Formats: sequence, structure tokens, C-alpha cells
Amino acid sequence: MEDIQELIDDINNAYLDTLDDVEKQFDKQIEDYEYIGELIGHNIDLLSLLYGDKNYDAMNKYYETLERNNLKHLDSLRQQRDFWKEQWDIAAARGDTQAAKQFEENYKNTIKNLNETIEEAAKNI
Repeated sequence: MEDIQELIDDINNAYLDTLDDVEKQFDKQIEDYEYIGELIGHNIDLLSLLYGDKNYDAMNKYYETLERNNLKHLDSLRQQRDFWKEQWDIAAARGDTQAAKQFEENYKNTIKNLNETIEEAAKNI
């Protein structure tokens, strides 16, 4: 029985470690979208400094690229929100309160990030 309990504990720990890795990958993905957005913003500022508002075609391409990046960023956050909500529900159904609390925190943090990203995008319209 002790061996079985050890195996169950090992499986649970491996599961939580895997979810920690998932969280790190989600964070990395968001950081990448933010970095790309900063680069595009820098290029827009640089074009404006060099050419003023006269280079409409290039500026338009950068703004379209920025819009696509922002939409992908928002989509990624929505996927994360859905993932953490699903994990939270599963953990709660299993009665794993420790995992459920962590998933709830991840879910709420993702919603906060999503809302902040939407607000920031709205300011730049």
C-alpha cells in the first residue's frame, strides 16, 4: 500500500510540475508578444522621426502588423484563461484544494492580464 501511495504522490507531483512548466511557457509566450509589440512601436516612432507623417504606406504596414500582434496576444491570453479555468474545475471536482487554489490564482491573474492588455490596446487606438 505504501508503494501505491508513493506512486500516486509521484504522479501528482509530476502533474503539478508539468503544469508549472505550462505556466512558464504561457508567460514566455506573453513576454514574446509584448516584446514584438515594443519593437513594432519603436519602428513606428523611428519612421515618424525620420519621415514625419508623410510615409503613409510604411506606417500603415506597421500599424497593421501591430494590430495582428495585439490580436494574437489577446487570443493567447484568452486561451490561457480557458486553460486555467478548466484546470481549476478539474482540481475542484477531484477535491484537490491545493491545486484548485493555485489554478484559481492563475486564472484570476490571466483575467487581470487580459483586461490590462485590452485597456492598453484601447488607449493606443
